[in-house]
Amino acid sequence: MAKQDKDQEIAELQRRLDAEVGRLNRLVEIAALLNSTLNLDELLELIMTSAAEVLGAETSSLLLLDEDKGELTVEIATGAPGREVMKERVPAGSGIAGWVVEKGEPLVVERPQEDPRFYSEIDQKSGFETRNLLAVPLRTKERVIGAVEVLNKLDGEFDEDDLTIATALANQAATAIDNARLYARLADAVVTSRLSYRL
Repeated sequence: MAKQDKDQEIAELQRRLDAEVGRLNRLVEIAALLNSTLNLDELLELIMTSAAEVLGAETSSLLLLDEDKGELTVEIATGAPGREVMKERVPAGSGIAGWVVEKGEPLVVERPQEDPRFYSEIDQKSGFETRNLLAVPLRTKERVIGAVEVLNKLDGEFDEDDLTIATALANQAATAIDNARLYARLADAVVTSRLSYRL
């Protein structure tokens, strides 16, 4: 191997290493930010913006499980189709996200239009085209509470490194969401207790 080829190979490896270190540093920053607020709406927006940024994707969405109805609701969606799909409901067991929630396993799908699990109604309503996607469960200690989907990798296809980063982010996000929900319930209980004490 010529010295020039070896130098190019070393430069490419250094570039990839620098990119990976940058992503991991950003993940640490995001983890700290996730623990800095208990405002659920603010928290969900932060999670999804971070997911698209760290994974180099066009857009992302966070779906939470409505345990009473068994449906998933798009709570936050970033990018161009975001407003169109907010609060859209995905029937129980439908879509890639539904599969991820049911199985509790992450999934990378390179051609979702060809996958029988793909729920195309959201693309149809928004006019968006999902070319590839990565979906990971939002898992608390006891259960799966939803899923994060990251859509359309900007520079190719999602890989194992992306899956590792997305899983780490989703684990942090699920814990933060669970904490925000517990805090809201506790605050409600304190208000109720104070009101009943006054009566």
